[in-house]
This record gives sequence, C-alpha cells and structure tokens, in this order.
Amino acid sequence: MAKDFGLQVSDYVATYKKRMRATARTAVQETVEIAQTPRAKGGRMRVDTGFLRASIVGKVGSMPSGQSKGDPDTSYDFEITSIAAGLLQWDPNDGTPFFVGWTASYAVPREYHDGFMRGATELWTDIVERVAKQVSKRI
Repeated sequence: MAKDFGLQVSDYVATYKKRMRATARTAVQETVEIAQTPRAKGGRMRVDTGFLRASIVGKVGSMPSGQSKGDPDTSYDFEITSIAAGLLQWDPNDGTPFFVGWTASYAVPREYHDGFMRGATELWTDIVERVAKQVSKRI
C-alpha cells in the first residue's frame, strides 16, 4: 500500500534536512581547509611557527575565543578537529550560525594583508554547489 501524502512529505523534509546539514558542514570544512592552506602549498596563509593556523576555532552561536599569543620557540600544528568538533554540534536547519575565527592576536592584520579567509570565502558559492551535488548523490 502506498504511503499517504503526509508521510511522503515528512520523508522528503527529513531527507532535505539531512542533505542541508551535510552540505553546510562539509562546505564549511572545505572552506576552512582552503583558508588554512600555507603559501608553500599554494595558499595565502603565511606560516612561520604555525600558531595562526593552530589558533582557528569553530563555535556554534557566537564568535570563538582562545589563546591569542603563541610561543615563538614552539612549532604549532593545525588540526581540522578544532573545527570538526564544533561542526558536529551545529545544525544549520535551526538557524543558529556557525562562526569560524582565528584567535591569534595578529590574525586580523595577516588577513588584511594576505586575504587567506577572503580568498576562501570567495569560493563559497562554488564549494556549496559542488558539495550539494555530492551530498544529493549520497543521501
């Protein structure tokens, strides 16, 4: 027996929300990876100690905060998990924004000069379109 119309609509909405969540989360993660790409690998971000890359934080609902000064004698590693953990808590379907930011005290001047985030966000529409097509095939 065929599903009634109400159940069909409910199934469609549930599928759409899954696709929206997966698309938004994946697109944010890919945009961050582009922004975080060092100059030595074709990106725009300068890397000396790696503190700027390591200072990235993602947070649901408000601007992230964290350590603003690194140790010049320490080498820092970027871990995408700092963003992924926040993305797992985020549901774009409820309208709450997801914020990404760098807490290093020199992040704003570096962004102004190098445009690492600006360059990545200029690709946002293309990233979302590509990811949405991939997600719709999966879900």
